[in-house]
Amino acid sequence: MSQWENPGLVVEWIWIGIGLFFLTTLLITVLIINYLKSIRKNKQKVMQLVRNTQTECWENTLHLQERDRERLAEELHDNIISHLNVIRLNINHKNTEELNLDLKKSMQQIRELSHNLTPPDLGEIELTDLIADYLDQISKTIHVDFRHMITDTLISSPVKLNIFRIVQELVTNILKHANATKIDVSLRISLEYLMLTIEDNGSGFKQGTSHHGIGLRNIQTRAQKIRAAYKLKSKPERGTKFIACVVIES
Repeated sequence: MSQWENPGLVVEWIWIGIGLFFLTTLLITVLIINYLKSIRKNKQKVMQLVRNTQTECWENTLHLQERDRERLAEELHDNIISHLNVIRLNINHKNTEELNLDLKKSMQQIRELSHNLTPPDLGEIELTDLIADYLDQISKTIHVDFRHMITDTLISSPVKLNIFRIVQELVTNILKHANATKIDVSLRISLEYLMLTIEDNGSGFKQGTSHHGIGLRNIQTRAQKIRAAYKLKSKPERGTKFIACVVIES
């Protein structure tokens, strides 16, 4: 007798088929639910990472703004206001030509301060020209040797701005604290990386000690914004050397 001629056996196979279908459907449903939960968890992690990154960027921005305010206050107090006060005290002891020369020096200091604080027009000027223009003003105070080797590579505006500000920060601190007579600046830009080197022949400092004049925290913040690796080398009476490397993203 064939199995299909036995109604009980047919019903049993039908129920087995229904059971297997139910189990398969249940298994697929569980897998889909777990997959959707995993997607939601990953999405939450990504959103949290984005929020953390935004918070960190905002904190870095506030820090840089505060540093610029402190620098502006320091420059106004230590240089410009002090210089103008000397002119005021000597107004009755100097002739017109000497006073005119002193006023021109004060105007030049104000012009340099404005140039340092004003964001440059990054879209219409190359990074080498930006740095060269700044160093040309500094060369009136100290001997500067600027060497550069570049290829036809597109540099993003954030990289331009932060590299330029790092140069300003380092040169400003060299002029204030290093007692140097020469600054060597080297900029190399290839298709894959950007390499910046700044070296002076000043007094240097012992590494591992607190050296607030270098503005290392400000440099570190700007380097992090463009994912730059950097190293600062210095020895007492042996000068200071700064090297930074940025990977060029295509």
